[in-house]
Amino acid sequence: MVYLKCSNVVSKISEIIDGQASLMTRMRFHGHLMMCNNCRRYFEQYKIVKELAGKVTADDLPEDFDHVMEFVMNKIENKDA
Repeated sequence: MVYLKCSNVVSKISEIIDGQASLMTRMRFHGHLMMCNNCRRYFEQYKIVKELAGKVTADDLPEDFDHVMEFVMNKIENKDA
């Protein structure tokens, strides 16, 4: 059986990439990717982002990174208020 909803596939991406998914989950996941171009594209992008994120160190970040992140987090917190 193939996942019917893309949201089900998206929720399993980390589990798939980390090798923690069961055989049945992997079969359903990859079956869905065979039929869904959007999920297949998202999966490929997610793998690239995860790989690149693992290569970044604190030395790679710009000097104002903390300031920018504080600004972004404040915007997110104020949006929910």
